[in-house]
Amino acid sequence: MSILDEFSAAIAARLPMAGARILDVGCGDGTFVRELARAGAEVTGVECSEAQLALCHAAPRVGVERYLYGVGQALPFEDAVFDATVLRASLHHVPAGSMEQALREARRVTRPAGELFVFEPLASGNHFELIRPVDDETVVRAQAQDAIDRAVAAGWLSRRHRESFTAEIVYGSLDDVRRRVVAIDATRVAAFAAAEAQLQRTFDSSGVACDGGRRFSQPYRLDVLR
Repeated sequence: MSILDEFSAAIAARLPMAGARILDVGCGDGTFVRELARAGAEVTGVECSEAQLALCHAAPRVGVERYLYGVGQALPFEDAVFDATVLRASLHHVPAGSMEQALREARRVTRPAGELFVFEPLASGNHFELIRPVDDETVVRAQAQDAIDRAVAAGWLSRRHRESFTAEIVYGSLDDVRRRVVAIDATRVAAFAAAEAQLQRTFDSSGVACDGGRRFSQPYRLDVLR
């Protein structure tokens, strides 16, 4: 089972997928939108990167899906229009001072009986260490967890469920790493080039050899919130 299968299974365990209206905030290239659409959901992806949106629109449709430009802290929707809202590895990309607002926006656009599914990578694992010289996300990943915990402590969100996953990510070469990292954030191009020798050493030494290249592990935490 791939990590996307695990993510979608975690949602399906709590929400009947057929016909469910789901919002994916920070949908990237739309891969997870399409995963949910294949399962029968009606999915809207929101993304602030024009390059990523172009990939979304270029991909063949697999079900009922659409893509819009937007940011997590100011979602372009009316109140209570989705059965569930997903933030998959996107909360830590919101500016630190706006993470709480992004959670409030996710709550606003989700129906009262619906849930928020917040998947966040932790600052651990050899995949994190591989990418760290390009963009050290130790602080922002911790800030995302703190934002969730503060919302729960303040009582305007309740934690219904928490569990952990480990994503197994396979790269054929360092060029594959470059494409993934730069697609997420184009400002990383120069940093990647500057650290390329170090990245190659880490890629060769810490990745586990497997069919298709080298495998890296990235722990995630899922918080289901209402």
